[in-house]
Amino acid sequence: MKTEFFIARRHITSSGGAFRKMISGISIGGVVIGVGAMLIALAVENGFHKSLKDSILTSTPHVTVTRFHQELIPGYKAIMSKIKRMEHVKTVEPFISEKGILRNSDEQEGAMIRGVDETEKIPGLTGDRDGLILGSILAASLSATIGDSVTLFSITANSSRIKTKRYVVSGIFEGGAYMYNSALAYMPMEETQKFFEIGDQITGMEIQLNNIYKAPEVAKIINTEIGFPYYATHWIEMNANIFAALKIEKTAVFLVLLLITIVACFGISVTLIMLIIQKTREIGVLRAMGASSGMIKRIFMLEGVLIGTTGTIIGVILGFILSFVLSKINILPPGVYIGVNTTVPVYMRLTDYVIVSFGAIFISFITSLYPATKAAKLLPADAIRYE
Repeated sequence: MKTEFFIARRHITSSGGAFRKMISGISIGGVVIGVGAMLIALAVENGFHKSLKDSILTSTPHVTVTRFHQELIPGYKAIMSKIKRMEHVKTVEPFISEKGILRNSDEQEGAMIRGVDETEKIPGLTGDRDGLILGSILAASLSATIGDSVTLFSITANSSRIKTKRYVVSGIFEGGAYMYNSALAYMPMEETQKFFEIGDQITGMEIQLNNIYKAPEVAKIINTEIGFPYYATHWIEMNANIFAALKIEKTAVFLVLLLITIVACFGISVTLIMLIIQKTREIGVLRAMGASSGMIKRIFMLEGVLIGTTGTIIGVILGFILSFVLSKINILPPGVYIGVNTTVPVYMRLTDYVIVSFGAIFISFITSLYPATKAAKLLPADAIRYE
C-alpha cells in the first residue's frame, strides 16, 4: 500500500505541469466550498433553532397542567404536592390566566393577565413585582413606563359585572418572543384572584424539570397518575408545528448543499480521467513490470480520496473560522431577530463536522471508482502501443 500511496501523491503534487495542477486545485477548491458552505449553513441553522428554543422556554414552562375546558382548579395544593414528588420535577408553580383590557390615556390593548406566585421567575424583569408588570411591546403600545397608572378592565365570565381598577406599572419584562412581549402582563397571585373574583382557585400549574427533554415522559406520568379532569401538555407538544417547520427547513438546506458537494466531488472524476489519459504509457509500463490491475485501481482511488480529504480538511477549517467570525459580527438590524441580538446565531456541533467530513470523503471515494476501474482495465500492450 505504501507504493500506491507514494505514486498517488506524486501524481497529484509533482506531475502534469501547471495546467493539470490547476485542474487538481479546482477540484480541491470545489470540495472546500461545498464542505465549508454546508458547515456554515448547519451552524447558522443550529444557532437559530437553539435561540428559538431558548426563547420559547424563557416564557413557556416545560410541562403545563390544566383542567379540561379551561375550568378553574380548586384544592390545587394537594395536586402540586403529588407532582413535586415525581421524578425529574424541579419546581411546580400555580398560575392564573385571564383576559383583560388595559388602558392608558387614549391607548388601550387587549392582554392576557397572568397571576403568578412571588417565587416564580419573570424573564428579563426591569423594576419590581409589587404591581402590574407589562411586556416590553405591550408597554410601548400603551405608552406606559414604570410608575405610570393604567386601568384594567375585566372581560371574563367569572365576574358578574365588568370590573375596572387602576394599577401602577411596577415593572416591564422582556420575554424573548413577540407573542409574550406584546400581549402578556403579570400580576401577583392574590391580587389576580381578588380582582377576577375566583377565590382560592387557579387556572393551572407550571412545571420546570431537571431535563427539558424528559417533558413528554413526565406529562405522560401526570396524565396516568392524576388523570381526568386534569391534562398535562409539554413544551414540545405545544410548539410542535414550529419545530416541524424548522426541521423541514434544515433538511431542505442540507440536501441543497449536499448536491453542491456531490457536484464538486464529480470534479475529482474529471481530474482523474485527465490524469489517466496523460499517464496511459506509465500505466502500461507499471503493468508490464508486474503491477496488478488491483494496484492500478488502488493508485487512482487513493488519488481521488487524497483530493477529497485535502478539500475536506481545508473546508472544515474554513467553515469553522467563518462560522466563528460570523457569530461575532453585528450584521442584523435591531429588532429583526429575537430580542435585541444583532449577531447571526451560530451553534457548531461536533457531530455535524464528523458527518460532513466523512460524507465528503466517502463521496470522493465513490466518484473515483469509475476512472480507477477504467485505468485498471488497460492492457499493458495497448497502453504502450497507443500512447
